[in-house]
Amino acid sequence: MSKIIYDTEESTFQFDLPPVIQKLEYYATEHNVDEARELLNFIAESSDDPITLPEKYDYFNYVALDLLDQKNGSIKCKSCNKTYSPDQLKPTIVGQGKSPFSINSKEKGGIKNLFGSKQKLPGMVGGRGYECPEGHNLISMITWRT
Repeated sequence: MSKIIYDTEESTFQFDLPPVIQKLEYYATEHNVDEARELLNFIAESSDDPITLPEKYDYFNYVALDLLDQKNGSIKCKSCNKTYSPDQLKPTIVGQGKSPFSINSKEKGGIKNLFGSKQKLPGMVGGRGYECPEGHNLISMITWRT
């Protein structure tokens, strides 16, 4: 079975081809993401096995995060030089939380300060990611902003 390899500064991802194609088709059709279509075309035109995605396709970080959430693939931590399965990874939260509906109220001031005054609300961002069991950041993405 063909594999997809995606290399970042912190880690190297490896996924089986079918779930990658399925996820990219979902983003291309349901969310009209141009880079997902570009990635599908790149994969279709590639004769390599495994297929290594160029760094210019940084949208694949979102796809990789979704695939890891679904317990697909493996990821090699470049800091500790070990390969992990998704169930060995530690989930992390970026910014204000993993969704705008689960805002991290433990930040200084919290929700009360945000909504207690008649000031314009500041823009907030949040997201999620994963660390290896040793605590090294493997992937983290801002997935929402207000």
